[in-house]
Order: sequence, then structure tokens, then C-alpha cells
Amino acid sequence: MLIIETTYNAQEKLWHGEDMEDIYDADQTIGELVFNALKENPTNVCQVCDSTSYIYLGRYCGQTLAMCIRLAQHFRDAGLTHEHIVGIVSSNNIHDTHVMFACLFNATPFHAVSPHQAPDVIAALFAITRPRLIFCDGNDYELIKAATRDWQPTICTLINHIAEVPKIEDHLKPTTSESAFAPRKLVLGANQTMGIICTSGTTGLPKAVTLSNAQLVLIGNTVGTREIIFSNAAIDWISGIKVVLTATVNGATRIVSNRTFSAERLVEIVRQHQVTACHLTYDQMSQVFNSALATTEHLCSLQAITYGGGWVPAKLVRAAQRVLEHTIFVCIYGTSETDIVAVALNPEVDNLVGKLVPGKSVRIVSEQGAYLGPKQIGEIVIQTNQAWSGYYGNAAQTAQTRDSAGWFYMGDLGYFDDDNNLYVIDRKKDALCYKGHRYTPNDIERIIVELPQVQAVCVVGIRDELQNEAAGALVVKQPDTLLSEQQVVRHVARRVSVEHKQLHAGVLFVDKLPYNANGKLMRNAAKDLFYERRLPRASL
Repeated sequence: MLIIETTYNAQEKLWHGEDMEDIYDADQTIGELVFNALKENPTNVCQVCDSTSYIYLGRYCGQTLAMCIRLAQHFRDAGLTHEHIVGIVSSNNIHDTHVMFACLFNATPFHAVSPHQAPDVIAALFAITRPRLIFCDGNDYELIKAATRDWQPTICTLINHIAEVPKIEDHLKPTTSESAFAPRKLVLGANQTMGIICTSGTTGLPKAVTLSNAQLVLIGNTVGTREIIFSNAAIDWISGIKVVLTATVNGATRIVSNRTFSAERLVEIVRQHQVTACHLTYDQMSQVFNSALATTEHLCSLQAITYGGGWVPAKLVRAAQRVLEHTIFVCIYGTSETDIVAVALNPEVDNLVGKLVPGKSVRIVSEQGAYLGPKQIGEIVIQTNQAWSGYYGNAAQTAQTRDSAGWFYMGDLGYFDDDNNLYVIDRKKDALCYKGHRYTPNDIERIIVELPQVQAVCVVGIRDELQNEAAGALVVKQPDTLLSEQQVVRHVARRVSVEHKQLHAGVLFVDKLPYNANGKLMRNAAKDLFYERRLPRASL
């Protein structure tokens, strides 16, 4: 089991992860690492696609390498270099990784955007990076064409092809020179941008986050060639990219699926392919381990489950551990900008995200800018000890997020305990105020989720006539259970006595909470839903 330590400098009020020992040279391109891994194991199965278009279609490393080389050669023939960008609008299609790897081979940055984004968001994001070439599902062709009409890039379809429109197969035909192909070297050093993804956009328009070569080569070697990995995260998400790279470089097999996630779907994939490790969002964790399908028999092949992206109640983790006693559960805390910051193995305490990973440093900062010590809540600021090119085309937001000393202000609130464990309690921008008293939604969510009838909860601030942000709760009940608004309100009242943490705006029962395509809870959408359908104010 992986054991990492965090140290604390009391004089500087500064927490450090262990010194980082590079497994791979940051000056070696991630494209070279992928290229060599595929070349050395040509008969290994690197991905099996379980999708609506390609049912259980296996792709050997040798086949994948050939496809990526041919596509990279097309990029070179088209004059694409490190100064250009290739767009990808897709979600777990079998060709997603072929395009991404070809970009890495050519050292041409890819910009991955979820097709589930609103059309105006896709247009705004691509207007920032202005890709010369974009790959997409044929069903999204007209949308992409309209979004990019100002510069008219070449659009190539991945699936659902359209007559007279270029398709990826046009560039996958054998060439006479592919045996002599070699990935391009870095031109700008380890900090050269190799990829661009988007922030979650939970509170506004997503930003385009640059990913350097140095960040992408930070992949572990704990995965073996016999591992079978599944994640529903696509390559427009940092976790999706890291799963692809970790599996490929270490010779593991990755299961790809573009079908809608559900507990039933996960169980089917795990049983069919004997999956040994999977990565889940916190919403997916809730779906799976609140389901009767989550049994030891169904999921016994799983040796490790990593999860992150939001708050997972400790009671849910404990329930999962009872089902899978021999499975390691790993909570991951990180951001697109900083990569992984902390990990916790088998956490059984709410909000615990564990020890800092090697190479990361953290301070806890008050609203006045003072450095705080253990057990004091403030903003979590992070230093990665790596250069960062910032948000593409947005110098102002870059400077606001990362200061001149290299500290990232990501807006999370948290603290360290006396054993140097990090806890994340909420987002700074989600903090609420009622009659002059500040509180966070998670203060109340942790109490509501104690009720056995509750599957998921989101607390929002509803402004009253005095502009107080009264707490209102959107609650998803467990199937076939009975729970009333008054039961929820009274449970909170029994557990916390202060007035500002009571459910003054009441409770709204919903079938599901609003999440984006990558499993992030959309609090603004939840608040809008509460306003639209709010129940009469609860009374105690």
C-alpha cells in the first residue's frame, strides 16, 4: 500500500509533501513515453471499446501505434506544429485517444471540449484557442461548423460520418514511411503546452487550462500490465487524461465506454471484463454504492477504486468498504490547474482528503491574508513547484489564480489536523451568510446525509426579504423510503443549535441533483431549481 508523509513547518506555517522523485524525465515528451510503451508491447490489448458504435472492440498496442503514427503524419503534412491547436469534441469514442496520442507525437497541443457543453460555451472556448483542425462526432458537425465560422477550421468526423465531410479513416491508411516515424522533440522545454482542457464551469463560463509536458509526465507506475482499468471520465477532464496515460505507459488495458453511466452499467462492465481498478466521480460513487447491485459477488474483481471531484460522505465510503472488504478506496483531491494535491487511503472521516502528494506544498490563508496553523479554517493555497502557462488567452484570470510566488488560489476552504491530514470543507465562493453569520453548505449537508433515507443532498442559499441567505436543501431520497420535510428540518435542529445553520428556506425533494457531464455538482443550477419549485418555508 502506498504510504506518503506530510511535514509541517510551524515557523512558516507551511505544509510540504515529500520531495518528488521523477519517474520520467520532464524533458522527454509525453508523446515519446506513449510511443515507446506502445512499440514495446505490440500484442498487448491497450483498450477495449464498449460503446454504442463499437461493441467490445479490442485494440492492440501495435494497431493503436500504427493509427496514431498515420494521424501524426497527416498533421505534419498539414503543417501543424507546437504553435497550432487541434480541437477534439467527443466523449469516450474509440478514436479519442488516437487523436490525442497523434497530437502528443507531433507536440501539437490538443484542446478537448465536452460535447455536452452548451453550444454557446463550445463556441466561446474554441474562439479562445481557434484550432486549425477539429475532430467531432458527425452528429455535432453543424454545431461545430456554426461555432467556428469566423475562422473556418477543417472539421473531421470521428463517427457518424457525413458525405463530403472529411472523416478520420481518411488519415488512417498505411503509409510507406511510418516505420521510420519518431515523435517530435520539445521546442520550448518541459513547460511546453501539450494539451488544453476546460474548468468545470460550475459558476460561470469555463476557462481553458493549459497542460504542460512536465505535468503530463507526472504519472505513477503502480499500475501493472495485468490491470484492467475503467473510467467514464473523458479526455476533456484531467482525470480522464491521466487514466489514459497511466494505463498506456504502464501497459494496462483500459475499458472505454460512451454509454450513459449507471450502477447497472458499471456492474456489467466490471463483470464482463474483470476490471481491477476504476475511477469514479462522487456522483457515480453515490449511484453505485446506494444500489442493490453493488454486491461483493458483482464487484469482487475490483482491487482499487479511486474517486474525487467533490464531497463523498464518509458513511458512503464505509458502506462501500463493507461490500468490498479487500478493495482499496483512494480519495483524490486536486484541480485541473494543479493536478493531484492530496490523497487519502480508505478515508472514514468526512471531508478528509489526506496527505499531500510529493512535490506539493500547501498553506491555509485567512480572509485577511494571514497564514493559519493546524485546526484553523481558511483558503487552501497550493504550490506545485512547476511552471504553468496559465489559462489560454486569459492573462488576467491567470494572475488572479496564481500569484507571482507560484501559489494557486483555487477557492477551496479547509484545514490541517495535528497529524498533517488535509480536510476540504467547501468552496469559498459557496460560503453563505445568514444574519451576519457565515456558514458553508457542507456544514449542513454532512448532517442531513446522516439520515439513512438520504441518498444525496445539496444545500443552497435562498435570499429572503432582508437579503439573508437562508439555507434550503435539495434532497434525493433512497429508493422506496419515506422521508418528510419536517423530519429533515428537525434532524438538523437536533444536531446543530445555532440559528444560521437551520433550514429556514425548507426542503425540496428531487429525483436527482444537477451535475455537469464530468460529474461536478452545479450549485447555481440547484439554486435555480429550488427557486422554481421551492416548497413553503419550513417551520419548526
